[in-house]
Amino acid sequence: MKALTTLMQVFTRVGGMSAVYKQPTCKDDRLKALQALISCPTNSIRTEVPPPDILEAQKTFPIPIDEKKLPGVYHCGYHSSKSYGASSYLIIHPDGNILIDSPKFTERLARKIEELGGVCYMFLTHKDDVADHGKWSKRFCCDRILHSGDVEACTADVETKLDGNGPWRLGQDIMLIHTPGHTEGSVCLFYMPLKILFTGDHLLMRESGLDIVEMYNRYSVGTQLDSVKKLLDLDFNWIMPGHGRRIEFKDIEEKNAILEAFVEEKYAHYSSVKNKW
Repeated sequence: MKALTTLMQVFTRVGGMSAVYKQPTCKDDRLKALQALISCPTNSIRTEVPPPDILEAQKTFPIPIDEKKLPGVYHCGYHSSKSYGASSYLIIHPDGNILIDSPKFTERLARKIEELGGVCYMFLTHKDDVADHGKWSKRFCCDRILHSGDVEACTADVETKLDGNGPWRLGQDIMLIHTPGHTEGSVCLFYMPLKILFTGDHLLMRESGLDIVEMYNRYSVGTQLDSVKKLLDLDFNWIMPGHGRRIEFKDIEEKNAILEAFVEEKYAHYSSVKNKW
């Protein structure tokens, strides 16, 4: 398993937060640092003077994640504080492009996405990461998809509300998997041709390993663990989370071994805690 990291030459972790480790020393490092500055939802990354090449960095979004292994899959950048800084993704698809969760709306990013074919569907993994969904919907006249269990006042007008436990299909090669736990209506998107699972806040990778971020659970930790166990039935090699690091597994055997060990450890932990009560 590889946790895919970027910018480690420039940034590091201090006390669970990101910090500048050293100034960029080459063109590639500088570009990545400027991309991080643009994407930072809290404007915590700054420069002493306005960077003259910031416009060139803005033009790079959305960024291809891996053009050889994952053609047509992009990281949108422009993380929104309204989505707690979550990542959003774009899939270029012959039946209509899919925007996964909401980046901060900027017309500059919208024009770049328009050059790639626009947006047909906006899939919202759960209620926390909807950010500027209304602005994106208006800009592209796209159909928004959200589970009914996570519909709130701000998303009452989404075009498609998923009901029940699924799974649901979006065309022939995309499956929507109900994974309740973090929220009641959390849903993962499984892009079958490239074996990618977009997990929202359901499952992510930290420096310490896989994580379900119990402290931010809004529904049921036990249910979330049951939903992680469901992922053993899916043949994917990649996890694209809303937070944390992207993950590439060597194969389904490695994926299942890691998920099984994680679930068993968590089940044992919560069983022990329950017994102490």
